[in-house]
Amino acid sequence: MKKRVNQSINIISILVLIYFAVPKILGLSQSVTGFEQFESVLHIDATFFRLFTGFSELIIAALILTHAFTKNRMVGLAAFLFLLATMVSALGIEFFVRPEPVMLLVVIAIILMLTSSYKLKNILNHE
Repeated sequence: MKKRVNQSINIISILVLIYFAVPKILGLSQSVTGFEQFESVLHIDATFFRLFTGFSELIIAALILTHAFTKNRMVGLAAFLFLLATMVSALGIEFFVRPEPVMLLVVIAIILMLTSSYKLKNILNHE
């Protein structure tokens, strides 16, 4: 049962990360608009921040995929620590930068934070 839960978390995390990374990297209008909102508050170039975020999400997905196949503890720790930090940052942006938080994004970030914490606990306890 625990193995199935871990596999499900890996698959869902990878799919969600790719789903959100691709529009950022391709520069789709909804993604561009969102990051332009952040530029005025954070004083970070919107294009740079959007691409940085999109590629970060792809790297996290690749790390999770690598961990899923290799069971390498250090890769798993890196993947889920990076995911946890990214989701904490996402929540900060939703509540303190975006004019009005998008609740669906908030819920997704919280779920990914919880699953990251679960995975980190398992990895630290030798999965």
